[in-house]
Amino acid sequence: MRILFASILSAIVLPVMADTLVHGTVTDISGTPVAGAAISDGHEVVLTDPSGHYSLVSPLDLGYVFVSTPDGYEPAERLGNRPKFWQYVSEGETSPVDFRLRRLAADSSLAVIAVADIQIANRAGDRERLRDLYVRDLNRAVDSLRSCGLSPIILTLGDQTCEYYWYDNNYGLADFNREFTVNAPVYHTMGNHDNDPYFAGDIPAATTWHREMGPSYYSFNRGGSHFVVLDNILYNNADGAPGHHGKRDYRTGMTSSQLAWLERDLASVGDKNAPLFISMHGVLLSYPVAEGDTVKSVYRMTDGGQRIDSLLAPFRRVNVLSGHAHNSHFQHTPDGRIREYNYQAACGTWWPARIKPPRPNFWMGGDGAPWGYAIWNFSTPEPTQLYKGFAMSPDCQMRVYDLNCVAITDTTLTKDYLPGDETNRNVVLANVWAYEPGCTVRMYEDGRELKVTRVKAQDPLHFMLRAIPLKAEGVAVNKSLMPEKTAHMFRARASRPDTPVRVEFTDIHGHRFTTTFSRPSQAVDVWQGNMN
Repeated sequence: MRILFASILSAIVLPVMADTLVHGTVTDISGTPVAGAAISDGHEVVLTDPSGHYSLVSPLDLGYVFVSTPDGYEPAERLGNRPKFWQYVSEGETSPVDFRLRRLAADSSLAVIAVADIQIANRAGDRERLRDLYVRDLNRAVDSLRSCGLSPIILTLGDQTCEYYWYDNNYGLADFNREFTVNAPVYHTMGNHDNDPYFAGDIPAATTWHREMGPSYYSFNRGGSHFVVLDNILYNNADGAPGHHGKRDYRTGMTSSQLAWLERDLASVGDKNAPLFISMHGVLLSYPVAEGDTVKSVYRMTDGGQRIDSLLAPFRRVNVLSGHAHNSHFQHTPDGRIREYNYQAACGTWWPARIKPPRPNFWMGGDGAPWGYAIWNFSTPEPTQLYKGFAMSPDCQMRVYDLNCVAITDTTLTKDYLPGDETNRNVVLANVWAYEPGCTVRMYEDGRELKVTRVKAQDPLHFMLRAIPLKAEGVAVNKSLMPEKTAHMFRARASRPDTPVRVEFTDIHGHRFTTTFSRPSQAVDVWQGNMN
């Protein structure tokens, strides 16, 4: 039935819609008007008057209007754990389209849990992992934040599901909503795998998302900050013909209509000095580079990146939260005004599940960072963030290797860790996945500071636990199963092979993490100590 329904819908040619006058009120649950609330149809943005009324003329081509919830409020209605900030509206609707809001307690600060690429597809045990690992760990974090007097919300960063398997495995967005039973309000971001493959074209492919999840781009205000959630995937399924999946083709970018809406939304923000958070699935900035290299282009998202830059010019501090890459890339624009936190996928390395027979997802991404999520704390003057691996201590922020004891002999996989390689003699290698400009990594041998170099390298443990075993099983180890050459790797050469080395990482917020690494060591040292 689902395939038949999608096939029928994909063949429908939508008529040209006449504009409709949409009007209504925004009030709190006691009926008190809320003035200055922004209402949008995904094109225009209007503000409520002192009596809480608004009106706008809309083509209703997206089928809804939404309220950009003012700071100090949340939508009074929820769909499960999702705040209902939108209303579906049909062409020619004449009844008022009203929004009711609930005042938030004034004595708690915001916390945001950001989680990318959960990507559940009902294969290789991922639904059980969602229930027993992801949801359980996220709920522990929610409870811990509440015990500290914080008010948490969850922000997903796209690819909640995988459209490859919506119909083949009978698991889609509605199923995910039922099983993502986290105990906090959830605001979703749309990813490339959240498009319907039976629809040709970017807007039609979002039809299922709009029906099951609501708007694909929107905004809200919370914790003294303005949040904008964008759909920066241009999905062009070239063949959405009935009866079979089309060719899935997409690129990172934004439509001109969404950019026009973004301009109007940002213009409605009164305090340009307040923190601005932008959630998107695709990566905005170019990947970080190692010491001695240069970034050739500021924006990885070439289709709309420069336009976004100009729209963000009035804002003092912009934090972009993204996913999609299944690796961690923390990067700033040259002026430091825009900081992107491109987070590791919650599903880790996803592709082993497509091997025959399927293997479970691998618990780290190609860059060696563990699957997990970020926690943003808004109780400080400037919001701070910390990345936490699933089922790991939040203090675990790096992995350290004694390269004297790392030996990979398969030169078809890598030549960087050959036994006895003189370039690796007495070298300590640290993978610091939360590194960004402004952080420091220092190493000390018996109290003497060593020269640390930031390098672009592959994580040895990823080879040991994934590529090498798969190859031994006869699997063709393609690029998706190989570790990424990442720039959050740091090398220092000690004077002897048997001295302890202390590694110290200080993040941009002043959090310091240290470990003393005993050498020689065959073991991989993943530090679980105290944070200063």
